[in-house]
Amino acid sequence: MTIQATVNGVSFASLGLAVQKHDIPVLPPTRDYNAEISGMDGEVDFGSDYGPRTISLECLLMADDATMDYQDKVAALAKMFNAKRGDLVYTFSDLPGKRYKARYAGTMPIEKVIFDGRVTIPLKMHDPYPEGDEHIVETTIASTPAVVEVESIGTVETPPVIVLTNTGVTTITGFTLKIEYPVE
Repeated sequence: MTIQATVNGVSFASLGLAVQKHDIPVLPPTRDYNAEISGMDGEVDFGSDYGPRTISLECLLMADDATMDYQDKVAALAKMFNAKRGDLVYTFSDLPGKRYKARYAGTMPIEKVIFDGRVTIPLKMHDPYPEGDEHIVETTIASTPAVVEVESIGTVETPPVIVLTNTGVTTITGFTLKIEYPVE
């Protein structure tokens, strides 16, 4: 079974690639900030954060012949994943609603098998979190005070983007915006 995938909206299949497997770690690696103090047991923990996430895509490069078509497909592969293009957007059929922004990072040897080749494409997400589908909610506030709840269904606390637009004819002279996170 192959995974349907796209890069910047271009299907992997149109490049002659079949994604057999993707390795996307559950969480990005941590960066720990610790210090050892002379004369003190253990170390002082200054917390941690997440580093960039590395993804690998195991693919089969399929060609119609072992020479020209194969070389054309390899050239198209090199052009599409050129690191100089920067971050590209990846989607996968088994991860609907998520977009991964990453750039090629590493090396991509191809194991040629007659007409085909096995290749692993290494990618690096500098921002280690995938993007989700945008949900636009429009709410008209006709009286004050008013409470509008904005829910994030992601796995990491992310402040919402709030755009206030005055559709009336009177000028708004002031407003208060308070963002609160529920405590579990």
